[in-house]
Formats: sequence, structure tokens, C-alpha cells
Amino acid sequence: MTETEAIDRCRRGDISGLSELFETHREKVYRLSWRMLGSPQDAEDVLQEIYLKVYDRIKNYRGDSAFSTWLYRMTTNHCLDVLRRRKIIAFLGFENAPEAVEKKDSAKAINLGLSPVVEKALGKLPEKQKACLLLREMEELSYEEIAAALNLSLGSVKSNIHRAKEFLKEYLEKEGLTPEDV
Repeated sequence: MTETEAIDRCRRGDISGLSELFETHREKVYRLSWRMLGSPQDAEDVLQEIYLKVYDRIKNYRGDSAFSTWLYRMTTNHCLDVLRRRKIIAFLGFENAPEAVEKKDSAKAINLGLSPVVEKALGKLPEKQKACLLLREMEELSYEEIAAALNLSLGSVKSNIHRAKEFLKEYLEKEGLTPEDV
């Protein structure tokens, strides 16, 4: 079944269309969610939530961009909402609430192909910079695809990526590391 057929089936309420879309894009949604949220458990939750949203909102997909772009936008926005909720929970003093607890998984960075130092540095980036950088470097999207996925201008995408790279470079230098060390 082609992606277009899967989308059409999903629009008609046929669960096989959603299953096909899920299998085709599962890994990318999971990886992006894990990188943005820093936890495999959170990524698994987001994966499920995103596909419920896809099923519910597929009628809104107009086809102006690739389905993957629409899906990345939905995933990124959902992850940004999760991160905002965490900040609000922490601000209100509920740091020990299950959703706000930061998960320390030493295998996390290795599983993502990142060193623990880089993983820590990524966690310090502003949300938009992190999203732009991850979509570019880890998911290998073009600047145009990132702009469409995040609803940003092309200049904003380039600026966010540049600032993120500069921050990472400075962070690594402060840690006494060079790019070859990570």
C-alpha cells in the first residue's frame, strides 16, 4: 500500500491505513521524540499520542507538503507542549510529579548515538534551537522541510541552527572537549 492509499484509507476510518502510516514513520517519530524529551518512556508515550492525533486529524492534512513534514510538525509541537508542561509543573513546585521527574538513563545517549556530554548540552538548548538542530542533523531534513515542519521562516531556521551549533561548541570548549572527543 502506498502512503497516499494509507492516508485515504485512514481518512475513511480504515485502521489498516493508520497501521501502514504507523509502521512507515514509527522510528522517525520515536527518535525525534526521544531526542527532544530525553527519555525512551516519554518517546513511547508521545508515539502513541501522535498516532491517535493522526487518526483524529488526518482529515486536516491537505497534502500541501509531504506527509512526513506534517507528521514532524505535529510531533515537534506535541513535544514542545510536553516540555512546557514540565516547566509549569516545576515552576508551581511540583518537581516530584511523575511527568516532571527527570529520568537518568545512562544508556540513553549511547542508544541515540550521542555522547553523554552532547546529550547534556542538547538539554540546555532553547526548545526551538534544539528542535531545528535535531531535525537538521539527526533526521537530515532540509532547511525548507524544517521551516515547514515548525512553521518558521527559512531565516529563523538557519539562525536557530547556527545559534545551537555555537552554543554546543562553546559548551564543549568549557568542558575541555574538542569535537573529536565526543
